[in-house]
Amino acid sequence: MIMRIGDQLQKQRKLHDMSQNELADKLNISRQSISKWENGATLPSFSNVIAISDLFGVSLDELIRGDEELMNKFEDDKIRLSKTETIFTVGLGIVLIGLIIIYSGGISIASIDNWLPDVGLISFFCFIANINWRMFNKSLNKKAVFFGILLLVAVLVPFIMHGVPDLLKGFTEGTNLYNK
Repeated sequence: MIMRIGDQLQKQRKLHDMSQNELADKLNISRQSISKWENGATLPSFSNVIAISDLFGVSLDELIRGDEELMNKFEDDKIRLSKTETIFTVGLGIVLIGLIIIYSGGISIASIDNWLPDVGLISFFCFIANINWRMFNKSLNKKAVFFGILLLVAVLVPFIMHGVPDLLKGFTEGTNLYNK
């Protein structure tokens, strides 16, 4: 009998007396993803299939054999950069292009210094707000925490040293303009 990945997943989950929530927690994904896989609405990624195989002690062959749709998905998947590799690759590319534009366009460093820290700080907080902290916290070691603290200090100290006095000066000058 040929079993689809969703049926195989449900069978293995029940054999191991595990709820969809428990399995989702172990794979660091949502319970809805497990439900969609089991119902055949979506297919798991290759990395999730490997994690399921390892978790249940089932060979990949046993887990996916017979599921032509999943096999085709794996064949069609192209090698892609991880999200971290994308951040560094695209980020460095933008830095290089930006520097070329700045130096070839005669843009003053002072004008860049006026707005770039604000963009950096806003981007930093938006980045932090969009992290899946459950998975992120599991991947941190002591060195990563140390360097993360240094990064936060390196970003915030210059901003506070330059931004707060400028902000206070703006408020003071704005108040003086209205009092005249």
